[in-house]
Amino acid sequence: MIPARHIGLSFLIFLSVFVTAQDDYALPAPRDFSKNPAKTAGFIELGGNAGLYSLNIDRIYYFKEKLKLSARLGFAPHFNAIYVEQIYVLENNFILFKNPHHLELGLGATIQRRYNERPNEVDTYFWENILFSVWRCGYRYQKQEDGFFLRAGLTPVIMSHDALGFHGDYFQFWAGISIGLSF
Repeated sequence: MIPARHIGLSFLIFLSVFVTAQDDYALPAPRDFSKNPAKTAGFIELGGNAGLYSLNIDRIYYFKEKLKLSARLGFAPHFNAIYVEQIYVLENNFILFKNPHHLELGLGATIQRRYNERPNEVDTYFWENILFSVWRCGYRYQKQEDGFFLRAGLTPVIMSHDALGFHGDYFQFWAGISIGLSF
């Protein structure tokens, strides 16, 4: 004969398993992109602020239907013999119009760390930092949903001084295209 306490304990275990089996394991509700849109984009830019290419992340920090503000951070390594020169990109953009087609206007800075020869000193090299002011006027394709991201624009550049001195007339039109994913 089975003691009553074992029957009671077995009944409680059976009941807890039975009650757990009745739970509804529904999937979480799908994301509502109208209230929680894709605000981050990872992309590669060819041309543009860093010269040849850069790896970037862009985050929309202010979101309204017809106006968005975003901040961008980018990096590009350039190889000069055994040295790896770095380029850093910082940019703030105004993104205008409704989704998914936007006009993008922005202002940024590109910092280049370059290994350069000293003027008038043969075989004397040093690391120098060069600052570029970069503007942006272009097209941006970014839906509120996760997915494909595209930008194309003009990025005129004004350069600060370098080892050779200040180049007050250094102004150059430049263009770039960016392809990536928004999430």
